[in-house]
Order: sequence, then C-alpha cells, then structure tokens
Amino acid sequence: MYYFDMNGYLKDNPDSRLQYDALKFTASLQGLLNRSGAVLYINFLEGSDEYWLTYIMEYGSLGIDEVVNIKDFNELVEIFKDRIKGVVLWDEAVPATANAAATICGVEGLVPIRYDESEGSLYSRLVKNGPQFPVGKNLAGMFTGRGLIPGTNRESCGSAKGDVYLWAKEHYLDKGLCNPKLMAYMADAYTWKEGTVCYGNMDNTLLANHDYYIANKAFFFDLSPWDDETPNDDRNQPLGTDLAVMKELLLSQYKQNGGREITSVGGFTPWHVKYTDFNNNHCKHDGVPTEWKYGEILSAYNAIMDADAPNLCGMANASMFSRFRIDESLLKNERPPKRKLENKTYILYYMGDYDSAAWLSRMTPSIWNDPARGMIPLMWPYNPNLSDRAPHVFDYVYRTRTKNDFFAAGDSGAGYLNPTFLLEPRVHSDLPSAMDVWVEHNLKYYNRFDLSITGFIINGHKPITPEVQRAYALFSPDGVGHNGGGKGVPPMEAGTVFHPHTADIALLAKDTDEAAGIIYANTQPGKPQFHIFRSILCTPSFMVQLTERIKREHPEHNYEVVDPYTFFDLLKQHLEMQS
Repeated sequence: MYYFDMNGYLKDNPDSRLQYDALKFTASLQGLLNRSGAVLYINFLEGSDEYWLTYIMEYGSLGIDEVVNIKDFNELVEIFKDRIKGVVLWDEAVPATANAAATICGVEGLVPIRYDESEGSLYSRLVKNGPQFPVGKNLAGMFTGRGLIPGTNRESCGSAKGDVYLWAKEHYLDKGLCNPKLMAYMADAYTWKEGTVCYGNMDNTLLANHDYYIANKAFFFDLSPWDDETPNDDRNQPLGTDLAVMKELLLSQYKQNGGREITSVGGFTPWHVKYTDFNNNHCKHDGVPTEWKYGEILSAYNAIMDADAPNLCGMANASMFSRFRIDESLLKNERPPKRKLENKTYILYYMGDYDSAAWLSRMTPSIWNDPARGMIPLMWPYNPNLSDRAPHVFDYVYRTRTKNDFFAAGDSGAGYLNPTFLLEPRVHSDLPSAMDVWVEHNLKYYNRFDLSITGFIINGHKPITPEVQRAYALFSPDGVGHNGGGKGVPPMEAGTVFHPHTADIALLAKDTDEAAGIIYANTQPGKPQFHIFRSILCTPSFMVQLTERIKREHPEHNYEVVDPYTFFDLLKQHLEMQS
C-alpha cells in the first residue's frame, strides 16, 4: 500500500487553485486505484487519517504487507502514470463540469483536470508537458446554456449548469452506466472561487470524499432544491431550473433500480456557499429549511442522505475503508434487565448526530475515546447504513463498547429521509408507495447490527402518521424517538412506543449552564416523566458533568439517566397504566 501525505502537500503549496486541482486529481485517482485492492491511502485530516490507518492495519484484514511512503506529488504521478489511461478536462467557467468530470472518471476511468493553459497549472504539468496524459474527454467551452445541448437532440434548459447535468444524465445515468444505488451530491467547483468561505479551505470542498463515489461509479450533481428563487451560482437561469433538473436525475436513478432499492446520496446542501442566506449568499432561505426541502425531494424518489455537512464534511480514504471487513461476532447490542416504573424523571441522552460517515469517522477518535464514557448510560445513534462507507468505525465501537454504551439508529433509521414522503400521494414525484422497500432496507441493517430502537425520526414539518408508525414497528419494535412535537402522533402503535424529543440541549458544548437551563425549563417535580434530550457532538464528560449538576441542584426532580431499552420499556409501562 502506498501512503501520500496530502495534508503536508497542501500546507507546502498554499495556492488555492493548485490545492484544489491536486486534491481533486489525487482523490479521483485514489478511487480508481482502490477498486483493485488496498493501493493508495492519503493523510488528509490531521490526526484522524493516521488514527484509522493504525486501526485498519491491525484489524482490517486488507492484505497489506508493506506501506510505501510517497515523498511528493510528482512521485505520486510517476508511480501511477502507467495506470492513468487519460484525463477529462473540466471548465472553470461552468463549475458544474467539475462534477460531470467526476462522473466520467468513475465510469470511464479518466482522471479530472481543470483546463488551464497557464504556466504551472496541473494541465500544463501533466497534459501539455510531463507524462502528457491523453485527453479522453474535453468539457471546456462545451456548455453555453443556448441551442441544443451538445451531443443530444434536446434543447437547452436555459442554463449551462443545468445542461451539464442533463448531458451527463443522457450519456451515463440513463444508459445504466452509473451505480443504481449510489449518487453524490457534491459541491461543484464554485466552492473554489475566491470570495467563498471554501476558498483556501479544502475540507469544505468535499473533494477528499470523491474517492469512494468514483470507486463505486456514482453520479455527481449539485443543484438547488428551491424553485421560488434562482440559485446564487446561476442567477440568469429560468426560475425553477435547478430543481427541475434534480428531479429528472432522481427519476432516472429510480428507474435504474426499478424503484426496489434505496439510493444513498452522499454529501449535503452546500449551505455555506449556496442556496441559503448564510454569509451574504443573497438567498432568502435559511440552512435548516433548505436541508429539509432537499430531504423531502430525496425521500420522494426513494433516496437517503449520507449527510456530510459542513464544516465536518471532509472524509478521505473511504474507498479503502469500505474494503474493511467487520468482525460480525462483535455485533451484539446488550439489553439490560427490565425494571419497574418509579416516580422519577427519566432522561435519555441522544448522543447525535451521526447520519454522516464523515462526521462519524472523524469525530469518533475524540468523542468515543473520552475518558468518561461508560460512567452513565448513553444512546449512540449511529445510522447503520454508514457501515457501507465507514465499516472500520462500527468494528471499533462494537469492539470497545462498555456496558453503558447502547447503539440505536439515528436520523430516521438506516438512512436520513422523511418517511411520510414514501407514502402516496407522493409530493414531488407522484411515484407509488415505497414503504415496503424502506422496511426491507432497514431490516437488513437492523438485523446485522442487533438494533431495535430508532433514536430520532426526522420528518421535516410534517407529523409522522399511523402508517409510518406501523412500518417502523416492524424493524424498530423497542422504541422510536421523533421530532413531531407529539402533535397528533399516537404514543403507541402496533405495540411500539413513539416519543418526541423534548429539546436539543447542546452543540459541541463545554459549559453546562445552557443545557441545565433547558432541562429545568422542561421538567417539574412529581409523577413519572420521560424526556429525550439531544446533544450534538458532545463528549461523555460533558454529559456526566451535566447529570451531576442537575441532580445536585434539583434533587426534588428525582432525575435518572437511563439506557434506551429501559427508557422505552418504562414509558410503555406508564402508557399502559394510563390507558
């Protein structure tokens, strides 16, 4: 296996254009190389990538006998030049071509390079000079947003950006050349442009993530989910063009798998640079509604998010990690003995958010290894579908769990979607119900990881329905948390308890003041009470300190933090007594 210090290269070469092009080239090449085995590993995220390299070398059974260090980018190219059959050139004047080039790379094996004649550019060094890689496809100057879309009989949609994806759809997606169960919603080369918050920050470009999606022939896209304003990266397009094109792509993907598979879509709404009101993007929608609108649209086409959200979106080496084989004998999620209901305030801590393989892989070394883990019961909502891209993490946490660590599925189950949008009539798509497909998809993952609890159904602004509840009872019989606020949602359906989260209490928190105040505002002395409090990327040490504080300051509340199995079982006892 070859090892390349990408992080060191980026530090030594601060020019943002060169950084972007070198990282895109390297991650794309890595995806192609690692199809055939454990060939190339890069150090991109300081600390995280080296941590996991040590682990997979010990437990991964990847057949790695020796690690060979590559000293610089030139040596990387020299070592693998005979395995590069050609390049695809993308056009910085139409940033969407960078994504089309990634799709082409996965399907045709052509490595993406920006068309740039300037001296010192990657194009100048690798195509005009040096190894002189042949140009297999050239997208530069190809898309104008006028006339016929090149290479098709279709009229332009009025947007060069949209035409890029419609062209790629016709030539790759419609022909069944892409993965029928995987897509990549990756920010395009607009993130490179000077003045964006990504400029000079390669983590937020999502380029390091490309290797896995290229290795698995995913279709790449980046489009706005809104049709009530033009996107800030393409103001002159006809209103609603981005969304119309997105729906065409998702419908084509649906047809490729016959509507009988759940498609995983990597990436996330690039709220930090596009489609939202953040940082002078000059759009009218906030980040959360944009996420939820995108989630609705995916759900309507049987698709889930692997939600690599800024600013923790970067994840290198997934084309290597995905080759890791989990020790299946470890996958036991212990159930505690049942207890009798008491007059207490029962609290369940939801240790979110892990609906993204990137968040999971890069945050586990610090949060999971916190010295206080094991002191109190905690629910770890690791979406099990993330095991496709980050199996090493699941092997690690199941291997090292304590008796107070309990696993559940996180956002909506084995993938983040809005489950009511699986039911007819389906807003956005008008497709037939896919709830049976969703149940089958979840059963596969829940059975493998010994899961029977869903910590949090996210369903946008809509309450979950009895039909959704009956479906979840089939694969999550021991309990379900949700974000519906309890309005109109029966607390029990088909023998399964459904309970709303009370509140979010902390994000990356260090001080317990705010979290304690939220808990006090939502609890009162007397009678059995049940509260799910969600934290985001908080450590066990923080949760222990918070628990000690609330017990000390308000003993009359009789707080007890319990595991998820005890929580939902005691709640079920309480509900049955009330009925």
